[in-house]
Amino acid sequence: MLKNVKIFLLILFLSIPAIWALFVPGFFGASDDLHIAWLHQLDASLQLGKFPPRFVPDLSFGFGYPLFNFVFPLPFYVGEVVHLLGLSFVDSIKTVFLISIPVSGYFMYKFLKEHTSFWLALAGAILYIYTPYRATDIYIRGAIGEIFAFIFPPLIAWAITRGSISVIALSVAGLILSHNIMAIMFMPFLIIYAVLIKRTLFESFLGTILGFLISIYFWLPAIVESSLMKYDTVFNFVDHFPTIKQLITPFFGYGASVAGPYDGMSFFMGAVNLALTILVIIFYKKLNKITLWALAMIATSIFMMNYRSTILWQNLPLIAYFQFPWRFLTLTTFATSILVIVLDKFKYNKKIGIAVIIGAISLNYSFFKPHDFLGRGDEYYINRYIPTPIASEEYLKTHEEYLRLPKDTNMRPEARSTYIGLDNTFGVDFKQDSIFDYQKYYFPGWVVKIDGKKVEAYPGKPYGQVQFKVPSGRHKIEITFQETSFRKILDIISLLSLITAFTIMVRREK
Repeated sequence: MLKNVKIFLLILFLSIPAIWALFVPGFFGASDDLHIAWLHQLDASLQLGKFPPRFVPDLSFGFGYPLFNFVFPLPFYVGEVVHLLGLSFVDSIKTVFLISIPVSGYFMYKFLKEHTSFWLALAGAILYIYTPYRATDIYIRGAIGEIFAFIFPPLIAWAITRGSISVIALSVAGLILSHNIMAIMFMPFLIIYAVLIKRTLFESFLGTILGFLISIYFWLPAIVESSLMKYDTVFNFVDHFPTIKQLITPFFGYGASVAGPYDGMSFFMGAVNLALTILVIIFYKKLNKITLWALAMIATSIFMMNYRSTILWQNLPLIAYFQFPWRFLTLTTFATSILVIVLDKFKYNKKIGIAVIIGAISLNYSFFKPHDFLGRGDEYYINRYIPTPIASEEYLKTHEEYLRLPKDTNMRPEARSTYIGLDNTFGVDFKQDSIFDYQKYYFPGWVVKIDGKKVEAYPGKPYGQVQFKVPSGRHKIEITFQETSFRKILDIISLLSLITAFTIMVRREK
């Protein structure tokens, strides 16, 4: 245990050039700064007693949104824990970024140490941290799900190597709950790794199934209920294929991904990463099945990032939701770090490992900072993305482009809902039978009671709002958002599976 702590502290120390910018007060310029508002909304949902949080109260002019029914919740759960400890929403998001760096590096070290020496395992861990795409994810994109998900692929691979059912289960669930797309991207290759290892295939199978069951409360409703939302991937993948030149050119920019080869954002795979890849190809006779597996990941990723793979993007299920072919840089970041294993075949591999560490840090540390230290706090982002108690001028100019509208919504709301929160109770007095509009998006889970009796609710026009019939006279109306029977069953399955995983872990420790 003490040895592991020392190694983690060493990795944390070597991570300082990658994380120092996170200690500068306030938030910086990043594409996905709306994640601060999303954490605010998760906090608001929990304060309303909603667990697991699915429908948040204030987005889209206060009509709410089933945000965490579809968006990866785990990074926000972690952020909420940090927030409850007293940090602001901004600092809580930055803490999630910070955690992802040394923890992902430590688990990469643990995995590589199963296959190579200490210095090469440490070199692979540091390269995993300092690959340029990691800097892009934090300081340019602000992609909290992707950056947090980097923790889990090496942890899953380590657990497969060790045959630990409980750790496989918890880490598979962690990957799924951290980023839907990265889970789809990584799981086929991690399953192939389990097949290559062979000796722990049975444990890997059980752990993977248990991991899917732990996270089933999230991923199954996300798939099934996706049909209730309009199909809209926001960005067209055709516009975001990087060129081979962009993958190998040491350019790092803070601009956007645009159509054609004129992107302001970097898609550079990394100098050390490319050098390792070339070295492995040259010395292919020294490859074992693990390095071949990593090389296959790299080849697949490069192909999927190239426009020649368009036919696959047009036909493979769910892949259009990846939106950006360059997302496969997450795979190359993981796979090129594994290639340090081949250096074990060379003399003086300790010195080579140290050289890789020095090269990874010295060539890439300058990327790990934002373009602008804006110093903005919670108030700015809440004002910009949350129309409570009023919709600010800044909010009116901001398009919530990541929100797929419910399929029965003909137009977005243009004025703020008069109903605060999610659950409301009030009295009405109608002279005749009437149709009542509750200004929240309709989504399975809304329960409407009139004088204590449940009545049918349905989507109304033009916003897809909750609508129901009210007979004439005075009535007490109660409206709540609850888990459907379908979701309740999945919640129970997830809870029981989580308890099972921890029970297996405790028994194995004993």
